[in-house]
Amino acid sequence: MKDDRVLVFDQINCAATILRPDETFGFSYMDYHEDFSEFEKTATLEIEKVKNSTGLVPASSGANVIHYSSLPWLNFTGLSHARSFSFPDSCPKISFGKLHEENGRKLMPVSIHVHHALMDGYHVGQFTDTFQSMMNDCAG
Repeated sequence: MKDDRVLVFDQINCAATILRPDETFGFSYMDYHEDFSEFEKTATLEIEKVKNSTGLVPASSGANVIHYSSLPWLNFTGLSHARSFSFPDSCPKISFGKLHEENGRKLMPVSIHVHHALMDGYHVGQFTDTFQSMMNDCAG
C-alpha cells in the first residue's frame, strides 16, 4: 500500500536475512527470475555479497517484495515481528523455523505476517496449501 492505495505489481521480489560467519546478519535483496537457475545464480552472488559485508545496511527493495527470514535453530509455534508503525510497511513477512522429523514426517514451522487490508486468512490458506504441495513434490 502507498498513500492509502493498493498497488499491484507484475513481479514480486524477495528480501531475506543472511547469516554471516561472525554470527551477525545482513539484509539481502533478490530479484524474481522465472528461470530458477537464473534466480539461483543471482541469489548466490547476493548471499556472498552480504556474507562479506558488515553492519546492518538495509537492502534497497521497494514495495514489491516479500521479506523472508529463517530461524533454523527454533521449533516455534508463533512469531511476531518488531516494527515501527510510523513506517508504512505492507510487505508480507514469512519466517521459517527448524526442520525436524516427527513420527517419520518432516515438519517445519512457518510464520506468515500480512497486512489484513490486503489479504485475509483465505489468501494465507491458499499460499500455505500451495507451499505444502510444493514441499510434498520435493519430498518425492
